[in-house]
Amino acid sequence: MGLKKLILNFCLRIVDLLTFWIQPKPGTITFISLTHNRLSSDFALIDEQLKKDGRWKINYDLMVFRKNLWGDFLYFLNCLRQLPEIKRSQLVILNDNNYVISHMKPRHTKVLQVWHACGAVKQFGNQIRRQYSVGNYDAVLACSPVWKKPYSEAFAMSENQVKITGCPRLDTLLDESAMKKRSARLLKKYPQLRDRKILLYAPTFRGNIMDGMYPAPFSAQKLTDCLPEDWILVSKYHPLLRHSIEIDDRSLDLSGEDLYTLMWMSSAMVSDFSSVIFDYSLLMKPMIAYVPDLEEYAQTIGLNIPYLKDFPGPVTVTEEEIAEAVQVTSPEDITRRRKFRDKYFTHIDRNNTRRVVQLIDDMMEQPAQDAAA
Repeated sequence: MGLKKLILNFCLRIVDLLTFWIQPKPGTITFISLTHNRLSSDFALIDEQLKKDGRWKINYDLMVFRKNLWGDFLYFLNCLRQLPEIKRSQLVILNDNNYVISHMKPRHTKVLQVWHACGAVKQFGNQIRRQYSVGNYDAVLACSPVWKKPYSEAFAMSENQVKITGCPRLDTLLDESAMKKRSARLLKKYPQLRDRKILLYAPTFRGNIMDGMYPAPFSAQKLTDCLPEDWILVSKYHPLLRHSIEIDDRSLDLSGEDLYTLMWMSSAMVSDFSSVIFDYSLLMKPMIAYVPDLEEYAQTIGLNIPYLKDFPGPVTVTEEEIAEAVQVTSPEDITRRRKFRDKYFTHIDRNNTRRVVQLIDDMMEQPAQDAAA
């Protein structure tokens, strides 16, 4: 354990002693995030439904962590502030791993881990080397029983604590009316997309937070040189990636735009080990894997799925192969997409948010227990 964590642990113990008298307030829920300073995605949908129901008092602790000296200081202060807030809460809802919860979760506070993905192609959490072990979650959301074992390993919990509710944000992706409105707004903003076939490139990162993160070797120019004239390449990089991509009339970097809108507008998607392949499968559109480092990645990071067996489309290692795969489809590809979708999604409807809120209601009404129980 590094010096920063030792200092943080010492200060957390002091805060814990000074707030010994704080107990959970009945009916209090607190959303905590270090990746967003406003409600979005799953958090926004859950919050909206909870407010409609009007049963619980809701608090928020939202910030965006930046990996620099000032960001480390703000994170330190935020951790100290979190502890009293967590102690006052009957339920804490997270969308990422949380240091305070993992080390000092109050016994009478429950924790729901929403997570931020519909699955996990690559190993994560306690499955890999990391700065601290995560745990103390009472429940985590998942889209299929396939994830019970990997999630139980990653979050240090029993398989019974992995709840197959589906992810709330999928309700938006499956809302045809809402997605058409979003698409119309984006077309107005980027008229060059109109009347073009959109190839969406949405990769994950290589490396990790400890050692640094970087994108896969990829040339937009090589790919667009091989694509038919009516196609345009749109890139959507992982938020943690710093990248630079060639921009011209056939290639756009729209990393700042909404992923689901880009998915909806696209004719096909290229990805790799990103969990977006699960979301995209719900649209039943062509999908292409670009994984020139598949063997290396499987050995160094590790995979939770049989990639070559399950991926619902062509697996490529060059830009030229991507361009060729985009132009070819077959009934077998459609069958593979449907098989993939049905394996990784138990619920293919727009009721995920309601199921999650019902789980929250159940957790609020049951006595708190230690996460290890």
